Amino acid sequence: MHGLRRVIPEDDNLMLGNIKDALRAPVINKLHKRYLKELNNQYVSYDSWITQKEFEYLAGSVKGTEDVQVIEYKDVTKEKPVADIILYVNDRHKLSKRALHAVCSVFNENPEAIVVYGDEDEYNSDKSIRMNPTFRPDWSPDTLTSYLYMGNVFAVRREGIADEYNDIYDLIYGTTKGLTALEVRHVDYVLYHNNYTRALYLNDNRYAPKADNIPLISVVIPSKDNPDVLGNLLRSMTLLTREVRYEVIVIDNGSSDDHRHAVELMVNNRLSERKDKDCFLENIRYVYAPQEFNFSRICNEGAKEASGDLLLFLNDDMEIRDGLWLKKMAAYALMDHVGAVGAKLLYPDSKIIQHCGITNLRLGPVHKLQYKPDDHPYYDHMNDVNRDVLAVTGACLMIDKHKFDEIGGFDTNLRVAFNDVDLCYSLYEKGFHNVVVNTTHLWHYESLSRGDDESKEKLERLSAERSLLYRKHPGLYAKDPYYHDYLTSDILDSNFTYAYEYEYDDEGPGKSRIYTSKPVKSGINQSDEWNNDCLVISLEQCGSLEYWRGPNDRKPGDDSRIYIGGYGFVSGSDNACFDFGLLLNKGDDTYSCPLNRLYRPDLEINVDPAENAVLCGFSVNIDTDGLSKGEYRVGMWAKSKISRMKLVRYTNRYITVK
Repeated sequence: MHGLRRVIPEDDNLMLGNIKDALRAPVINKLHKRYLKELNNQYVSYDSWITQKEFEYLAGSVKGTEDVQVIEYKDVTKEKPVADIILYVNDRHKLSKRALHAVCSVFNENPEAIVVYGDEDEYNSDKSIRMNPTFRPDWSPDTLTSYLYMGNVFAVRREGIADEYNDIYDLIYGTTKGLTALEVRHVDYVLYHNNYTRALYLNDNRYAPKADNIPLISVVIPSKDNPDVLGNLLRSMTLLTREVRYEVIVIDNGSSDDHRHAVELMVNNRLSERKDKDCFLENIRYVYAPQEFNFSRICNEGAKEASGDLLLFLNDDMEIRDGLWLKKMAAYALMDHVGAVGAKLLYPDSKIIQHCGITNLRLGPVHKLQYKPDDHPYYDHMNDVNRDVLAVTGACLMIDKHKFDEIGGFDTNLRVAFNDVDLCYSLYEKGFHNVVVNTTHLWHYESLSRGDDESKEKLERLSAERSLLYRKHPGLYAKDPYYHDYLTSDILDSNFTYAYEYEYDDEGPGKSRIYTSKPVKSGINQSDEWNNDCLVISLEQCGSLEYWRGPNDRKPGDDSRIYIGGYGFVSGSDNACFDFGLLLNKGDDTYSCPLNRLYRPDLEINVDPAENAVLCGFSVNIDTDGLSKGEYRVGMWAKSKISRMKLVRYTNRYITVK
């Protein structure tokens, strides 16, 4: 007997779809409630977080006993300092409750300290909730030339106060001139509660460095097989550069014969243009030195050819946009306390930032604000004032030749990456401050430089050079004096984001930031049919737990455990409806680790149009017991909770089980 088969008309198909949607709706609603509950569990308000931080700080501090006099900014020339410690404040009524205790503790514990300053935040309208903190960097003398970055309160020992001053900016600048980081101390404590944030003396250029007698600048340009790109740079340089004498040294590590001939012709043409009275180019030389690519060695060889007192290392894929760029950079480079000087770099034909200083995170050196629009206000004016930074990019780096020779130039063991950072770190460790000049900019055709670092080989080279960087500078691992500890350091967020947004209660299941997991055998493999690019995975850390903790915080057994951190989400989908897990693949063997979701507020902005992606961060401490020795490729799986959809995606990152 034959059964009956119903043919469903189009209208019934529509009806069936509506029925499925109706059945799914309560499931989706339940998943959304669960998602929001987890989000609320992980969210920490600034108000409660900073209160706890302050309690911990004061509990370990020594109560000061010094004689303190409070003088308001408006009375700085009227009221005579008579006490041992003078606390200058914009409005005494806005001092925090334990500000005097916090300041005096620093003076008490550091007898060499002359000036102490701290952080600020705001109150909401009814003064019930604290918000919008401004966390200050450590002593930054060149940031002080841009504005009174210390803000609305600081303290000074009476014997250290400047002899003459007309206003509070005069007083603090005169008092701190020539002082070191041991003498000017920043305290990680909120000293002042404002009702708005406003930079004091912003755009007041009275202390901006001026250099009227700038010596010859030697511009060293590494270049290979890029005559058109190099030509664009040289044209913009000779046409725009004003008021500063300079020479150009093009050092070529092995262009083809045709390209070599093109550069030689270009150099001769540039030399003939020197007859122009408005051309400040004194000489241009072309050094052809075929060799394996080693950025450090090439730059060092270029420096040996230099005649100038100042060196400028410049990528060939730049375009000059400001006629006074060399003058503005040289004004800082000639200062005794300044090491390396960089400039703001933008992507061509845009207002998108490529570089405005390098920040040192636990992840390593990063370009904060990269890919952000430059015509937007950012945290503490990070992109629009000249300021001290730990490092600047070698794509545009100026330095006094004597200082360059003093530290031995670029380290040739760092062939491709971090050689510029290493140079800047070495300068900092010798007591110099590195500066980024954000009041000038160049265009950087970055994509024309070397390729990205996404292949396995390049990622391994990058990891090895990063390891060497911190072996040379162990004291700077996850440390940056110009980047406050209360800003996040282990998340690759291009903005300046507060650490409290990523901190959770470590007590209780699922609350720890570092989730511990033991991989289990999985049927998923690298060629699985569910492999799909719509699953996005980004690894920000991938290596031993020992390496992640750093040289100063290692624990027994860390060397046998793996730490992997990053984020993953399904593009164009509701991520509240997915489970996620990590994959480790070696040949025919694949292992899976479940993942808990971590709050990543930066993803909410950056992963559009993915829905509910704010909890798609993860950090996992992997117990490798049971895994055989060898290399494992890292990937991720995602599984829908309301359908049969399964997704798999592998990265080019590997872990090694020893």
